[in-house]
Amino acid sequence: MKTTKHLSTFLALIAFLISGTTLVAQELEVSPTQLSFNANPGSSQTRQLFVRNKAKTEQSFIFNIGDWLQDENGEVSYFEPGTTGRSCADWITVSPSLITLQPNESANVNVTMLVPNDDASTKWAVIFVESAVERTGAKAIDKAISMGVQISARIAVSVFQSPESNNFYKGTIEGLTEKVDSENNRTYETMVVNLGDKILNCKVYFTVSNLATAEEFTSTPIEFALLPESNKKVEYTLEKPLEKGKYSVAAILDYGNTDELEGIQLDVDIK
Repeated sequence: MKTTKHLSTFLALIAFLISGTTLVAQELEVSPTQLSFNANPGSSQTRQLFVRNKAKTEQSFIFNIGDWLQDENGEVSYFEPGTTGRSCADWITVSPSLITLQPNESANVNVTMLVPNDDASTKWAVIFVESAVERTGAKAIDKAISMGVQISARIAVSVFQSPESNNFYKGTIEGLTEKVDSENNRTYETMVVNLGDKILNCKVYFTVSNLATAEEFTSTPIEFALLPESNKKVEYTLEKPLEKGKYSVAAILDYGNTDELEGIQLDVDIK
């Protein structure tokens, strides 16, 4: 028999930081691969991208802006700029929009975020840093290739804009189910939902308590960032089978911006 109930507990505040990294493709290096802006409505901010030509010949690089979304399984899909509800693609300017570098030469490129006066919501987009080779003749008018260039390498840089004045953090955790396979391995699945308007730095951990002996163990936290209006499935498989008895299994969400945690509990009776 299984029953589901909601939990609430407390923990100290944990800070959230999105950090960028460096990515190297065969022909280019880009750093960072995440740009975070916190410009308030009616203002602008500028960040820089570092680009290095890793090829053995002179290369030109272009910067194309698009949209992206992530599903509950973490899969990312890309879209045309300005076509998703949380897009800030139209607010971004890259200068210069094209650079030419000699082998191992590098350059810094300015990325400016200009926020309209009436929009304080969290938004995001992507900048594709692409090495391009000019096409001539019949291939230059291929409708599948814009601007008559052929893309030979590409790195995606995620861009986030969330005003400093926006402090609407709100997350929850919903549903907790158990799956048991043929080898008696038990997997627990839950869903984390971002109900607010800020990116959440989520930590989800599972606790298993033996109701007869009061023995308890806690899993290593599963960490991820969750965008507004998004949700994510989280799974945890027990490292070893449970003995016969009654247990309480809980999934706990800590998103670091409140002292109160969100949780859900499942009672499990193993015969």
